[in-house]
Amino acid sequence: MNLNITHVTSEVFEWDRPTIWNGSHFYDKGRLHKVTVYTDQGLVGSGWNGGTASTRPFGLMPRFVDYYRPLMIGKNPLDTRRLLIDLWERQIKILGPAGLHTQALAALLAACADIKGKAADLPLYKMLGGAKERVRAYIAGGYYAEGKDLSRLKDEMIYNVEELHATAVKMKIGDPSTGVSGDMERIAAVREAVGPEVLLLTDANCACDRETAMEFADAMAQYDVYWFEEPLPIYDFDGYRALASHSSVKIATGENYYVFSDFENLLDHKGVSVLNVDVAICPGYDVAEDVARAALNRGVSIAPHGCQELQLPLVAGVANGELLEYYPPEVDPLRGEMFQPSLVLAPDGFVDVPSAPGIGFELNMDLLNRYRVA
Repeated sequence: MNLNITHVTSEVFEWDRPTIWNGSHFYDKGRLHKVTVYTDQGLVGSGWNGGTASTRPFGLMPRFVDYYRPLMIGKNPLDTRRLLIDLWERQIKILGPAGLHTQALAALLAACADIKGKAADLPLYKMLGGAKERVRAYIAGGYYAEGKDLSRLKDEMIYNVEELHATAVKMKIGDPSTGVSGDMERIAAVREAVGPEVLLLTDANCACDRETAMEFADAMAQYDVYWFEEPLPIYDFDGYRALASHSSVKIATGENYYVFSDFENLLDHKGVSVLNVDVAICPGYDVAEDVARAALNRGVSIAPHGCQELQLPLVAGVANGELLEYYPPEVDPLRGEMFQPSLVLAPDGFVDVPSAPGIGFELNMDLLNRYRVA
């Protein structure tokens, strides 16, 4: 099918939500940047960034869309590989290789991928390989918050397992004021609360130096922690290699890598067991798919980071997709109504992949338009 892009729009939304802390950053509000790509044959695609724990300055995103718009008009949205070259590779000298502009581009390319699925009358996950129709999810939680003691942390995790049906849960570690000993008390409390059968994941958001990461990895092993996410600064490839070879706990990372060569470098260093590639950070599904294929060849699995509605087609599409990160409405009450259909955990802790063509989800604009800021 020969399609041409005729128009591109950009919208930014912001709303209040409970404040949480991941050890490095406060999440004060919910934010979302949406783009819409229109074509000459009436097919329309949507892409977005954010939606829950987002601190990025999305108010800048429309300016990047303004830059990309004239480069997209008249192009075929189905040829996402060509667009990746024209809008990213050929713009590196002007915009740089990665940053906020790459995230804006990711949303634009997601919208084009949405059109690609609709044009083929196929869900995007099938176009990416269609490896599975149901995906196991873990609930992203265990944040630091004012007044949140061990009792409240345990109550949260019990609720996630018993009421929300999670069979895997994640918690934050690495707050310097808490320290290794304080975080190990938190890990011990969560393991006691959820029992031995539930997967327990930890996430430091790059807060540790090598010595502290080694200390954490050794201490966490006794609590059967499944993975240790982003223990080190993202470009400490030698540190990741040393930690991965030392640790009995799987090392997960990748949510802050933009380009394929970053992932390739990490894989070459044998520094990771699970890659948290994010289709809204790296420029779109094509790059994420390439990362997944490279990881498969190294025996590394994929557990995407971030907005579950965007990441689900990837983790369901590729053969080495392992876990989906899932933010329940309890983390952000607006989330339960923001996406259509609502994605909920089944009693076995899995989610069903939507069968609608394209990404499979639409944004609830009747709701979001109340919170538009740009």
